[in-house]
This record gives sequence, structure tokens and C-alpha cells, in this order.
Amino acid sequence: MDLTGTPRDRTDLLLDAVITVSRGLDLETVLHRIVETAVELVDARYGALGVLGADGRIARFLTVGLTDEQIAAIGPYPTGHGVLGELIRNPVPLRLHDLAAHPASVGFPAHHPPMNRFVGMPLRVRGAPFGNLYLTDKHGGGDFTAEDQRVLEALAAAASVAVENARLYDVARLRERWARANDRISRQVLAGSSPDDVLTLIGSQAREVADADLTAISVPDPLTGRLMLQTASGLGTEAQVGSVLSADGTFAALTFRTGVPMVTDDAATDERAGFALDLPVTLGPLAVWPLGEPGSARGVLAAARVRGQEPFSSVVVEALSAFAAQGAVALELAEGRADAERVVLLRDRERIARDLHDLAIQRLYATGLSLQRVARTAPPQVAEQLNTAVDELDETISLVRTTIYRLQSDDGSGGASGRRVGLRSRVITEVDAVATALGFPARLRFAGAVDTLVPPDTAEHVVAVLREALSNVARHASASRAEVRLAVADDLVLTVSDDGTGIPPGAPHSGLRNLARRADELGGSLEVGPGDRDADRVGTRLVWRVPLPTDLPTDTVLPA
Repeated sequence: MDLTGTPRDRTDLLLDAVITVSRGLDLETVLHRIVETAVELVDARYGALGVLGADGRIARFLTVGLTDEQIAAIGPYPTGHGVLGELIRNPVPLRLHDLAAHPASVGFPAHHPPMNRFVGMPLRVRGAPFGNLYLTDKHGGGDFTAEDQRVLEALAAAASVAVENARLYDVARLRERWARANDRISRQVLAGSSPDDVLTLIGSQAREVADADLTAISVPDPLTGRLMLQTASGLGTEAQVGSVLSADGTFAALTFRTGVPMVTDDAATDERAGFALDLPVTLGPLAVWPLGEPGSARGVLAAARVRGQEPFSSVVVEALSAFAAQGAVALELAEGRADAERVVLLRDRERIARDLHDLAIQRLYATGLSLQRVARTAPPQVAEQLNTAVDELDETISLVRTTIYRLQSDDGSGGASGRRVGLRSRVITEVDAVATALGFPARLRFAGAVDTLVPPDTAEHVVAVLREALSNVARHASASRAEVRLAVADDLVLTVSDDGTGIPPGAPHSGLRNLARRADELGGSLEVGPGDRDADRVGTRLVWRVPLPTDLPTDTVLPA
């Protein structure tokens, strides 16, 4: 741009510049046009626009005149020290003949090109500081003039209007995204989607509303209370769901505890903004909102942008705060629907279990008694066949009872709802969990009041012993059949048997020693020996026996 003409020529150029800056409504485009136009108007070699963050420091730094290689070699952008900070502390135009001679100068970092002449111009939007224009070294040499300063003042006034218009446009687009996101979430809730699906949608829609590179929702782990990544969107974080998101003192933990949103313009330099995730880029702007009201938050919603991107404005922070609150309501509605469906399912299971007990088992039991009466007077060969049939009926009754226990124990809630789960349910869960490793379902039998006579500390040992015993069968026995029996009377007796290869001589016994130690702690015993000697393969039979207290309340139910 040739600026050597008459004042009239320069006025025309300034008008063209104002039109250029005001053209378009995208804020990012407007900011780049401001600094590019400023460089052209005063014929500067280098230019930059430092946008201020909420803390008054430079949050973004847009440059003209430096190559990508130079920017990479120089390192992080400035945050407001030296002469650049002088305009932040004292927002008035500043012209310098020798940049290095100013008292506030702190020099340049390594690989930074030399710069001497300087002019700085503050930008205000709606009367509040927005940022500063920094221009150095004219192409033709010489100092920046008073006329250059007046031109930049006029440009700054036009830029203020352009930035405000772009902000208003951004607010309008934000409202559109917010309305669209709420509509999608409402539709999914009304369609009966699961709480997990609703939570995933809340996270992805929050990313769109905030125009973020990454969003993540973390909820407290029901066992440890630590915040765990429940759902994530962007920057490859989807594969890290389940990771521990934060520790005490971080933004996520503070927001969850206090219910107050936390915001920073540069997560890389704020030690409280740790994500504890493996990310391919460095994060800059970061904000965290509670999912719900203070004191009853269900988790936290975090949104972040890559370092160098525009910080989250107060409008975005307020909008996402309301969005997170509405998301918490949607999640609660989805969970309420899921709970209602679970109640219906449980009622059906309870009815089926009751019918199995009152009808099927009673008929099988009556049939067995009839066969036993006939067997007493039948010829020996017939009596033997009848007794075999009675044994098979007993086995069938045992299997039906186990099915009833499963129907009564499995509510599909996943154990995170705070229900108090009895030992019977926990044993069923362990047996079901090992079926894949075994290659077949293990038979399961109960005898006695398992849920009421076993104290919690003993129950923990039982579950651990059962898990270890079944793991040994799966890893070493090469069995085709396994059976678990838990009997409760004066003693608790856990029996695990299989038809496998047995325990080979010289095999390590570290796992068995651990089971024996658990029995010793409770005053009990462990016996391990061969199984059914009449079978093709003898297998192994493990009997873990411990005494039970006689003064345990009859209404004891074990915690999950």
C-alpha cells in the first residue's frame, strides 16, 4: 500500500481500511484483518494484536510479518511483560524511536528478529480494554510519525465497532447452537435413550455450543469417589474414557465440590487445570462447569480449546453454565425413566421367580416324593432307576433355585446405584463372570440363610476366595465341569470342585497359601484334595470352612 501521496489519498486509504475491517462478522477474521490493515496503513514490517484475557494478560497474539518457522523458533507468545505490558498497564498510544531504550524493555527471546522503531495503540470495545496493536519498523526506515498514530487511532475506533458487531453475531450463533443442542437432547430423552447415551450427547453438543476442540464429562466413581472420565469428544479422548480425570485441587475437583465454574485462558500455565489425559496438543482456554446445582452436582463438564485459540468469553461461560444445568435435568429425567423401566422389569422377574418357586419347584418336589414312595416297594432294578430319577429331580430343583436367585439379584443397575447387595448376589456375579474363561457355566448351589447369617468382613473373604478358586480352575484345571456350593449353618462352607487334571506335583501353591491365610484369620480351615474318584478324571475339590458368629442380627444385609 503506497502511503506517500497527499492527505486526501491517505484519507481514502483509511476509509478503504475501515471498510475492510468492518467487512464480515466472523470474529476471528475481523481480528486478523485489524492487524493486517494496521500494518499496511503505517507501512510497518511487523505487526501484532495482543488480545487480553480475563486476568488482564495477553491471551492471544496474532502476528503479521513472521514466518511459521520464525514463530516456532521463538517459542511461546508473550503474555504481557516489557514494553508490551506497558500498554496494558497504561492504555494510551505509545511511539518509540528505540524500542530497547525504553525503561520497561526486557529484550527479545532467542531467534527473535531485531526490532527498533515502535508504535502501540490500545483497542477498547464498549469502553473496556480489549487488546493492543503493536507495530515495529517501517519498510522505508525512519520513525513512526504523529500522522501514523492518528491513522491508527481512527483504525482503532473502527475496529472497536467491528469487534462489537462480530461479538453480537457470535452471541446470535451461540444461541442458535444452544437451542439446537437442547432440542436434540430433549428428543433423545423423550425417545427413551439410556442415561449413558444422554450423557454422551450432552458432551458432544456442549462441544458444538462452546465451539471447543475438546469436551469431557467426568462423574465420581461410586467406590473411590475420584472423578472418572465418563464421556469425551475431540482430540482422540474418546479412547480414554474410564481414566481418572483429576485429583484434589484441580479445576474439575474444585468445581465438583463447590459448584462454581472455573475458567482459565491458558491451561498450560495454570497448575490447577491438569487433565491427566494423553493429548496430542497443548490446551489453552479451559472451562469447567458443574452438572447440577451446588452441593448436588452429578459430575462436571469441561470444555477446552487448543492453545492459541480465542479464550472462552463471559457469554460462552454463562451459556454453558445454563446448558450444563439443563443437561443435568435431562440426565435426571433419563435416569428416572430408566428406573421406572427397571422397576417394571424387576416386578416381572419377581413374578416369574415366585411362579417358579410356588409352582415348578413344588411340583418337582411332590413328584420326587411320589417316586421315593414307589421306590420303597419296587423291585431293586426299578428302585435304582427311580432313585436316579429322584437325584436328577433334586439337581433340577437346585438349578431352578439358582435361576430364582439370579432373577432376584440381577436388576441391571450395574452396582453404582447405591443398592445394598447380599452375598448371594455377589457369588452369582463371580460365577457368571468366570464363565467365559472356563468355557462353560459352573453349577451353583446355596444352602442356608446366606444373606442374613454371614457378616460383612467374612463375606469379603468369601468373594475373594471364590474368585481365586475359580481363577485357578480356569487357568490350570482344563476342566469340562465345575461346581460351586455355599452352605451356611453353624459354619460357612464354600466348596469348589471340578473334573480337571488335578493339582500336579511341584506346582506353585502361592494362591492356595493365600486362601489358607484367609481361613486362619477367621479361625477356619482350608482343605484341597482330589474330587470324584469314580469319574474319568478325578479333578480337584477345595473346601474353605470358617465359623460364623452366633449373635449376628437376623436383618443383616451386606454392603456392595
